Amino acid sequence: MTFRAAYAAHFYFMAAIKTEKITYRKPGFWQRLRTGNLNDTQLGLLLLAPALITLFVVMLYPVLNVFWQSLRGEHLLRPWLGSPFVGLEHFQKILWGRNMVWDLQNLLSWRILGIATLLPLWWFAARGVLKRWTALAWTLTILVVFGFLLGLHPGDSGRWGDARFWNSFNITLLIIVLSVAGSFLVGLPMALLANITSPLRWLVRLAMLLPWAMPRVFTGLTFAWLFQSDYGVLNDLLARAGVNNLLQGVLEPNLIGAQGILWLSRVVPAIIAVNITIIWKTSSFVGLILLAGLQSIDKSLYEAATVDGANAWQRFWSITLPMLRPAIAVALIFRTLTAIQTFDIPYAMTRGAPGRSLETLGLYIYNTIQASNIGYAAALSVVLFALSLGITILYLRWIYTE
Repeated sequence: MTFRAAYAAHFYFMAAIKTEKITYRKPGFWQRLRTGNLNDTQLGLLLLAPALITLFVVMLYPVLNVFWQSLRGEHLLRPWLGSPFVGLEHFQKILWGRNMVWDLQNLLSWRILGIATLLPLWWFAARGVLKRWTALAWTLTILVVFGFLLGLHPGDSGRWGDARFWNSFNITLLIIVLSVAGSFLVGLPMALLANITSPLRWLVRLAMLLPWAMPRVFTGLTFAWLFQSDYGVLNDLLARAGVNNLLQGVLEPNLIGAQGILWLSRVVPAIIAVNITIIWKTSSFVGLILLAGLQSIDKSLYEAATVDGANAWQRFWSITLPMLRPAIAVALIFRTLTAIQTFDIPYAMTRGAPGRSLETLGLYIYNTIQASNIGYAAALSVVLFALSLGITILYLRWIYTE
């Protein structure tokens, strides 16, 4: 075919398309799938489809189902009521009260602690770790939450919609702060010791693996025996060391008995005992994650810093901690999420006692289900999920901040 004939064929073909004598359509997805001619986007979606379907079935559907149950008033002890739609009534009861007033002294210690976070926030902003607009947004959020919202409380004639929820929220928050900080402060030195080049470092690694491998309920039962006030190992050791005599003169009389400290039957000692148990159990997990992060750091960075005259502390502060930031964030995310959902160790050690001083959010949800109030337990679960999601977003924002 000559050039003139080919040009004429092309001209008539294009003219036919414009006059709709010949209809040209791009092949669709299913046609491409049958011919095996998928583009990159379609191939990527096809390969991701099994994982997306699995995530929907395993994660998204249960979350949506619990949220739907939280909007209904299902109660197994009142089957004649059915499952009526109550909307946000459960959440209003959980998060609010009646006759709310604002008081400067309400939750003053928590408010001071929250507002004090503005100092490290702007310190990071000044060093360029956080952008100024991000720091400003967080400043406004902290001032609204800690400066105003925590000052709201029921007046003399009012009450919290669910005071039991706020009690469980406070003890959960306390466990988060104490156990997450404690597990990090214990896990980081363990990871540093396990990373030292020495023939005996396997002992440290073995010591890190044993607590992590133990079941959490078994750990709680074991430490409940150790902290038992009458025949527990800890009080026996303190008595043999003569510490009990000193404690009797220092502690309040209601905190100590004939055999030693009443660890699990008084509020403050029980909180201390449970947090020590959680820290012992979880610090090994944090240490293992940090150890993996330490082993990924290029050793040439330390060699160059040593040549430049940096001492051990300067190398740790300028190389180890910055390079460990992703591993630290991952460890804190997992550790914080498990702390928010704490159930097994307090349940195994005290069943939430004394009183309800150790009834965490997870334990409160369990007790609510035991009381057959399914709708309200679902609403509590949604609040717990929202709290977990919010903290995870904060950590991820910290990881990916330039």
